[in-house]
Amino acid sequence: MSNNNGSDSSNGQNSNHTSGNENTNSNGKTNSDIPVMISMQQLEELAEKSSQPSDTIKPKAPNYAPRYIPKFEQPVILKQSRNWSRAILWTLMIATTGTVIWANVTKIEEAVSATGKLEASGATKDVQAPVGGVVKEIFVEDGKQVKQGEKLLTLDNTTAKVQMESLQKVRTSLMQENQFYQSQLKGSNAVDITSLQVPASMIDLTKSRAALLAENQVYRTQFDGNSKNSLSLNQRERVTSSQIELDARVTANLSEIEQLKRQVEQTEIKIVSTRDTLKMNQGILNNISDLAKQGAISQIQLLKQQEEVRNAQSQLDQLTQEKARLLAEIVGGKAKLQNTVAVSRKDWLDRIAVNNQKIAEIDSQLTKAIVENNKKIAETDSQISQTQMNLKYQEIKAPTSGTVFELKAKSPGFVASSTEPILKIVPNDKLVAKVFITNKDIGFVKLGMTVDVRIDSFPFSEFGDIKGKLVSIGSDALPPDQIYPFYRFPAKVELDSQQLNINGKNIVLQSGMGLNANIKIRDRTVMSIFADMFSSSVESFKNVR
Repeated sequence: MSNNNGSDSSNGQNSNHTSGNENTNSNGKTNSDIPVMISMQQLEELAEKSSQPSDTIKPKAPNYAPRYIPKFEQPVILKQSRNWSRAILWTLMIATTGTVIWANVTKIEEAVSATGKLEASGATKDVQAPVGGVVKEIFVEDGKQVKQGEKLLTLDNTTAKVQMESLQKVRTSLMQENQFYQSQLKGSNAVDITSLQVPASMIDLTKSRAALLAENQVYRTQFDGNSKNSLSLNQRERVTSSQIELDARVTANLSEIEQLKRQVEQTEIKIVSTRDTLKMNQGILNNISDLAKQGAISQIQLLKQQEEVRNAQSQLDQLTQEKARLLAEIVGGKAKLQNTVAVSRKDWLDRIAVNNQKIAEIDSQLTKAIVENNKKIAETDSQISQTQMNLKYQEIKAPTSGTVFELKAKSPGFVASSTEPILKIVPNDKLVAKVFITNKDIGFVKLGMTVDVRIDSFPFSEFGDIKGKLVSIGSDALPPDQIYPFYRFPAKVELDSQQLNINGKNIVLQSGMGLNANIKIRDRTVMSIFADMFSSSVESFKNVR
């Protein structure tokens, strides 16, 4: 009975304990929220009860009497230490503070990216054939290094040589023809015309000139009374006949001379009178000219006076000419009276004059022919010089040292034009990086800034980059085009090295290689970068509708 009571009491105590746990504690929380501490004895009792049949278990009245719990059966509650929480909190605070300080102190480089390509510092040389022609030999190929003055190719010079020979023959013929004309002008027949190609019309002119000179020689001999030994028999008979005729006319000419003298005297009187009249009329005209300008007299009076002056001048000119004619006739008459050949002297002089005029016309034609030939000679000399230059230019040489590219003449027989380049040479000057900087990046870019040049053909992660310095910036932006659809500023970067070290080998850079250049413009703190990102995010909200 005692055992049952003990068990009942214990059950009562357990039930009381359980019911007590289900009540609300003083803090307003239910006891179910607090973990229940169960002793080993209670667990054994519960196990025994659970092993009994359900019908043997009967509910008992609750026992609210205080139950004694041994000291060793009291529950143990474990509490976590606060040191770990404090350590974690301080760690977070120190890490946050350190990060903020690092972000404000640490600086990173800000760079502007620009694309472009490598170019020679010297301009690419276009090599053109000075004259058109057919390529005969080719001594170079694309990519070959050449030195200044080195022979690149030669043109076929057969046509130029034939042209040179033809021009030289033409020049020689013209020179000989001019020598013949000049000898004729000098009255010499030293040049043999049988070997010359002189036009027949010019030969006839030279023969006519020689005949006129011979006739003038006869007239001059008769006029001067020189020896007749140089004249032919026919010429001598003509001279004798003229002398007999002159003797018969001497008497008739005496009266004619006297009459001419009287006419001369009358003409001189008229000349003096007419000269006075002209002087008077001219004075009147000078006086009334000023009056006519002022309107004091009519224009009709002025015109009449001018007519008087002109008439007087015309009459004076006629009288002067008349006097000259009479004097000439008197001179002729006196000459006829003085010697037997005087009657023909004037005729001889006239004939000589006529012949001299004809000779002058022939000389003019000969001189004109000489001038034309000289022009042809000058043109021929120019063509010869050009042909000589063409022969010299049959060998095309390198204007500068460099690398050959875009060679159009791949084989002999290529027709070269003087207007288009036959090949190009990239000079062996240092390569520079020509890049284009966009409008949004140009603000902080200045000359002398450091540039990292990365060649597209050689990945940066494996082969690295080349250092350089910005040496040139365009003064204005270039307009967009098909290749660069944006405004950009051209710039040039001077490279510190002309080669890349790849696996211990130095690879020489080539003109035309694409590149990406990073221009270092300034140093910025990490905090300023985050601040810009935050500001950009805030600004983006302003545009949200």
